[in-house]
Amino acid sequence: MTITTNHPHDDPFAKRVLARIDEENLTPRPRWEFVFKNCVFWGLGGIAVVLGAFAFSAMLFEFENVDWRLALVTHRSLFAFFLDAAPFLWIGALALFLLIGYLNVRRTNHGYRYSLVLIAAGAVLTSLSLGAALYATGLGGLVEEGVGAYAPFHRPILVAERSWWLAPDKGLLAGYVVSAAPGAVSFVLRDFSGALWHVDGNDLRASDLAAAARGGLVRVIGVPTNATSTTFHACFVLSWKFRGDWGGTPPLFPLAVIASTSERISSTARSEVCRGIRPYTQLRLLDETGF
Repeated sequence: MTITTNHPHDDPFAKRVLARIDEENLTPRPRWEFVFKNCVFWGLGGIAVVLGAFAFSAMLFEFENVDWRLALVTHRSLFAFFLDAAPFLWIGALALFLLIGYLNVRRTNHGYRYSLVLIAAGAVLTSLSLGAALYATGLGGLVEEGVGAYAPFHRPILVAERSWWLAPDKGLLAGYVVSAAPGAVSFVLRDFSGALWHVDGNDLRASDLAAAARGGLVRVIGVPTNATSTTFHACFVLSWKFRGDWGGTPPLFPLAVIASTSERISSTARSEVCRGIRPYTQLRLLDETGF
């Protein structure tokens, strides 16, 4: 039996392909072009994931430095507080960079073989892990303060919080203790605008007095003042420390405290002057459980 094979030049399809190559003067691309393209897309994907990690570190910094327990002290509702405190910029940046990373990895050699879930999970886990490490080194705060300050429609969380607490007409004051009288029954505070306040501490309890005596940066909740007053009647004093690593105390969600049925509120109430501040009941509960 004789086996015959068709020569490529005898195949009509092969003839058409060869004719088109000859007509269009097509030449094979060198291998280095494919290698370079592959490296570029992997590199862009990696850069996007790293940028996502920086965004996540800034997000952690925001969450760590927002005291959710005092949401109803600085804002009228939890929703209003959430709108002011949620790191929408960094959530959006993280999502965008992860999407860019995914699209670039898909365009690499054999990238199409990886499933959406596998690539997305890998990018997310890498960004979150690297972001947590960056936050632990203090870079989260640098990103939030350095980059966030120039982003449109975004105000760095430390700037926002200072504005919330620079409102003596609402009974909120914060700044540095300049000097304190014996027993800290009164002290002088310099607020973030540089103004000096004489703080009356006759209504303060042991924990408040200790915070004032330690000095440094404090938050004071008291009786609203008028525009011309330089004296502030304090009802609660809280130390204020900025946190930039995992060593800080995790913020507590306010509902866990406000919805508590604990009866540990002391019977020793402050004066009637302080009873009118808002929200007095929640502040008393926080005072007893520890700010």
